[in-house]
Amino acid sequence: MSYSYALAERGKTLATRPLGSQLREELVGSAVDDEVVLDFTDVLATSHSFADEFVACLAEEVENGAWNFTLAIHGASPDVERVIQKALERRGLDVPVLV
Repeated sequence: MSYSYALAERGKTLATRPLGSQLREELVGSAVDDEVVLDFTDVLATSHSFADEFVACLAEEVENGAWNFTLAIHGASPDVERVIQKALERRGLDVPVLV
């Protein structure tokens, strides 16, 4: 079973490293399933710093065994997905994108 974390409920434009950190902490405190889907449906834009702090840091923590779940990304527009992928590439990480 998967836990879907709807980012549009937190804002249509997601920016800043502090917001990314805050949402990452919120997510890990509420994730109860073995797969977490980061749902970017209806998110219009994200900054590079947010994508790095929220998605890439979370993916790195998962890869290092800090959390007992896998990650997937869903619903990201091409522009948002490009920013997320760049943040992941900088850290040498990969997260599956669900269609």
